[in-house]
Amino acid sequence: MLTNSIWAEKRTLLVLVTAVLMATVAAACGSDSGASGGSAVARVIASERIYTLEDFEALRPSGVKTVKDYDTEDLPAALDVVQAVFNQLAYEVRFYSSHADAVAEGTVYAESITGEDAVVTGDEVLWEEGERDRRKCSRAAQTPHSSCSYSARYLEYVIRGNMILFCEGDESPDAFENCENLLTLLEPA
Repeated sequence: MLTNSIWAEKRTLLVLVTAVLMATVAAACGSDSGASGGSAVARVIASERIYTLEDFEALRPSGVKTVKDYDTEDLPAALDVVQAVFNQLAYEVRFYSSHADAVAEGTVYAESITGEDAVVTGDEVLWEEGERDRRKCSRAAQTPHSSCSYSARYLEYVIRGNMILFCEGDESPDAFENCENLLTLLEPA
């Protein structure tokens, strides 16, 4: 009987430790600042604000230009997708009907094309429209053009309200800083 009691206590302790670890991981994921370089931009920013293409077109005097519209037929729940340029950097902006839709329908697609392990070429690309615009050629010095290795143009993304903003940068902290610069134009202090 004593051994059953010890096993029950160990099992309870194991369940408790597992629950604490899972809660810690969930809290860390939920509060992801997204960058290790001091940027204050969070990857997911809950907001009831509904952003539109017109919000970006209104930023033209600040130097933001929308340069391409993409067909959203094969991108689940997306209403509009455009490529924009600001400070000589490319951005992709996806609009959904709500924040919930942007998170639920857009996160998988966003994760697939950002970061060091992004899928930007081949049969495993989730959304082919604009595929060429989401990659850049990386090659070692003194190598011919034919030895191009493709990598992700957008290292990071931010979901704010109903919008997913993809940002270019040489490193993840740079990309988040570029996101922050553009988001500041949309929400001046």
